[in-house]
Amino acid sequence: MVGFYLSQIANPANSEILILHISLGVLLFIMSILSYVYTKNIIRLAHLAIVNILLIVITGIIGSGFIILKTNSFYSTYIPYLHMLLAIGIISNYAVMLGIKRTINSVDK
Repeated sequence: MVGFYLSQIANPANSEILILHISLGVLLFIMSILSYVYTKNIIRLAHLAIVNILLIVITGIIGSGFIILKTNSFYSTYIPYLHMLLAIGIISNYAVMLGIKRTINSVDK
């Protein structure tokens, strides 16, 4: 929701909410790295953590492009939806990781 608010204002780069939005992305990135470090012995969880890291990087690049290319009407019209769908994918990966962690033994080889 914060992202869609940012897409609707004239100059999102000057918004304090953008700092909050970027901070949450950085926090998710750090959490993904930590989840990989803590779960690298469990193969399925390690793979999901790597996917999360890659999704966050891609989503961050798309978000940065949105700020840089604000004047491009195609980018500002359609790319926020892609950004949002990737963000939902990141959050759903965390939910899947939690479910896997709760249902398997601590060693998965």
